[in-house]
Amino acid sequence: MTRKHLLWAGPLALLVALGAALLALPSFVAAPAHRTAVEAFASRLTGRDVHISGKLSLSYFPQPEITATGITISGPDKEVITAHALSLDLALAPLLQGQLAARTLDLDTPNITFPWPLPGGISAIAPPPWLAALHAHIKNGRINFGAADFTDVNADLFTGAGGSVSVSGNGKLQTHDVSLSLAVGETEADGAAQITLRAALGGASAHFAGALNAQSELAGQLNLALPGHASVSAQISANANGISAEDISASQDKLALHGTAHLAFAPLGLRADLTGQGLDLDQLTKLSPLWPGGLATELHLDAANVSLAGRSFPALRATLKTSPAGSAVSGLTLGLPGGASLSGDLTISPNQDLSGRLSLAAPDLTALASGLGLPAVPGWTSASLQAQLGGTRDAPDLTDITGTLGADHVNGRVVLSAGHAAFRLAFDQLDLASLAAWLAQRPLGGGVSVAGELTAAHAVAGPLKLSNLFIDADMGAQLDIRRATASLYGGIANGSVTLDRDFKVTSAHAVLDLPSAAPLAALLPQDVKLPAELLRPHLSLVLAAAGPPNALSTSAVATLGDFTLTAAPVIDLTKPSAAGALSLRHPDAIAALKLLGLRGGCSRMAPLPGYPFQGGSLPCSAGVNDPGLAFPGPGALALRARFSAAPGSAGLNDFVLSAGQLNASGQIMLTQDKSGGKLSGQIDAGTLALPKLPASLQMPGSLPVSGQIALKANQVLYAGTPVFGATAGTLSFAPDQARLTLDDAAIGTGKLSGSATLKLDPKAPPALSAKFLADGIDAGALALPQSFPLTLTSGQLSATASLTASGYSAKTWAATLGGSATITASNGTLSGLSLPDLASALSTTPRPALSKSLSGGTTPFATLSLAATIAQGNCTLTQAQLTAPAGTLAASGTIDLFESTLALKLGATPAVKPPLTLSVRLSGPWGKPGREYDLKDATGWKPGS
Repeated sequence: MTRKHLLWAGPLALLVALGAALLALPSFVAAPAHRTAVEAFASRLTGRDVHISGKLSLSYFPQPEITATGITISGPDKEVITAHALSLDLALAPLLQGQLAARTLDLDTPNITFPWPLPGGISAIAPPPWLAALHAHIKNGRINFGAADFTDVNADLFTGAGGSVSVSGNGKLQTHDVSLSLAVGETEADGAAQITLRAALGGASAHFAGALNAQSELAGQLNLALPGHASVSAQISANANGISAEDISASQDKLALHGTAHLAFAPLGLRADLTGQGLDLDQLTKLSPLWPGGLATELHLDAANVSLAGRSFPALRATLKTSPAGSAVSGLTLGLPGGASLSGDLTISPNQDLSGRLSLAAPDLTALASGLGLPAVPGWTSASLQAQLGGTRDAPDLTDITGTLGADHVNGRVVLSAGHAAFRLAFDQLDLASLAAWLAQRPLGGGVSVAGELTAAHAVAGPLKLSNLFIDADMGAQLDIRRATASLYGGIANGSVTLDRDFKVTSAHAVLDLPSAAPLAALLPQDVKLPAELLRPHLSLVLAAAGPPNALSTSAVATLGDFTLTAAPVIDLTKPSAAGALSLRHPDAIAALKLLGLRGGCSRMAPLPGYPFQGGSLPCSAGVNDPGLAFPGPGALALRARFSAAPGSAGLNDFVLSAGQLNASGQIMLTQDKSGGKLSGQIDAGTLALPKLPASLQMPGSLPVSGQIALKANQVLYAGTPVFGATAGTLSFAPDQARLTLDDAAIGTGKLSGSATLKLDPKAPPALSAKFLADGIDAGALALPQSFPLTLTSGQLSATASLTASGYSAKTWAATLGGSATITASNGTLSGLSLPDLASALSTTPRPALSKSLSGGTTPFATLSLAATIAQGNCTLTQAQLTAPAGTLAASGTIDLFESTLALKLGATPAVKPPLTLSVRLSGPWGKPGREYDLKDATGWKPGS
């Protein structure tokens, strides 16, 4: 028995060696002097080296038992059995007859090593025919079966007739708990025996049924049950060279794998070729701790519908090689949604270092992003990227990234780790608005942070065109752009900003310096047009913001040419709303208003933001310019105000304005609701300077606001000339009209009251209507045009007027003017005709030319009464009578207000006797009318008594 019965050789060798001494005294067996003889006897009987380093004893009571400690048994085929202690129970009746019949065998802490293949095949582990009904115990043992190393083994072994053996127990295989159940049937005549094996390891279980023959060839069916309801079956054949698996079939839910595998022993390695579908790579990752670390593996896999990290992918094709020197994946092709694919080769060292190259091809990037549950970046319709792979398995490092995203070329580096990504990316061109919109959707989820640098040779942010863009940013729970710089329209823009998890600004700082603000006109709403001259100068802007989203404190200082604007609002981003102080300054109010669009006699008005006037802005008519315009007078422009803005409302809560001769304070608020905008406020002016009415106006078809503004002024200037003293009134608006109501406007010692309404109609010219009442006015305070041939230079004046007109200019209003007017005056002076001179001339001999008195001089009068009707700009006198101490004066005719011409007949009746009336006809332009005198009645006239 030199090569057979390996399992039983060690323990039974000691049994045979001791059997010769069983009839001797137990003290003889235990004597140290006889131990060497016992070891040598046992070695000769078994052909193995048997060594006992501990106690050796034999006892008969309460039952016969042989015990030994420190046992080592080794065989010629490198099989070794060591045990801390061995005890063998013997049947008493056979022992009394001088025979051995073992019942139980206990091995304490054995270390059993078997080679593979087993020398002699099944006979190496089958018990000898004479050994029957043995029950062996293995406690805390270690068993090496070829490359398999089992530790902490506790097992029971039973022998039966015909060499049958059954073993059951548990232990550890590479630190994993394992339980085994082995049954070896009777050895057949051909030296083969049926073997059944059941094992459980870490939630996985195995069942093998087959046969082991005398040549140590094992063949049979293997079935595995793995965690996650996975199962594997295969036909197994094993010999001295290795183990082969044919007809492999694996399934788990939607998983189906088929193929072959071979495990070679020298050198140790596994090769498998598998095809299938529904592979869950996450489940395979869970099984990786069960995989022997030193096993060299080569796996060829071609699978459809694989899943990884909870996502499904159309296909996976790769070759995986593992060994103690590391792992390698070659020929990787991972199908992605939208027809995209990830391909490349990579290796993983024993230290988990990565190396290799990857490529991404995505003809439809939008479909790929959707398939991965990510939002797509607008404008990036496709992708073609390549990168070198480095770093470690837990922190992959993608270097030398090159390729395109849409039409944008990109290169750089990305380092990934658990919950974090660091990057450095450079683009030839980049759409910042699209990128910001993508980031606002939080594509990476709340548990991922990203930090890095982004550069772009050219970038656009809406209408802004940037170059040499650099951004250093960190995005986690919030977005922190630590620094951003770019060249912009020949200038520079830089700053920093921190956005909270809802992409609201919590702190910011920005500097903008441009040689001209003209390119920024593209940022304005289409319905807002600012004069080019205003935007042409140098622009400098400094902006800072800090604080929580509901109370973000900001400050801004901007200079545009000679304009300086400062603002310090507190902004509530959650509503959103803002309130704070602002100021605007310019050293020359006239120049400032010209830059804002007020030129000469022309008013160019920009519409309110969000309320476009029909036809856009209100331009001047070509050729209209008055170089002598002094509005609003010499001096600086300065505005100081507190403003507020919120959804549905905006305005100046409190302002102080000075511009040349104009100075005013008050408040103006604009609110918005479903019915439209509502304007309210009040203006208190020290001096209210009004520009000259432009020769041409372009008015809207309707107003975007309604409401009213209360007006007060200590004096009112028109085109630089004082027209009113203390004035109070209301300016009111409605979508179809604007109305000015004068409650009281002082003119000298008198006052003017009334209203003027401008009706608007998109299908018709604006219609003007006015009603005024003047009372107790000093005619000298009116400063009436001196070009009219007859004027009132003094006197107490009262007047009424009810007028209508329509059109887009003052000239047109004059042409369409209609209505009626009355004037009464007393104790005044009429310039342009002298009744006293006429009476004196009639009484003088020789008589001077009477026409001189009818074309110049003055007439003090007691009363003056005028009444007129107006139609189409023509004023027809229905009553005109002046009474004076020097006589009376009557007039009739028309005055053309549109052409500034007149056709009047004056009848002068001096205070002479007998009565005499002389007439003069005035016709032509106001400034220099033609005069035709009717003096025939004076030819024969002589003073009476």
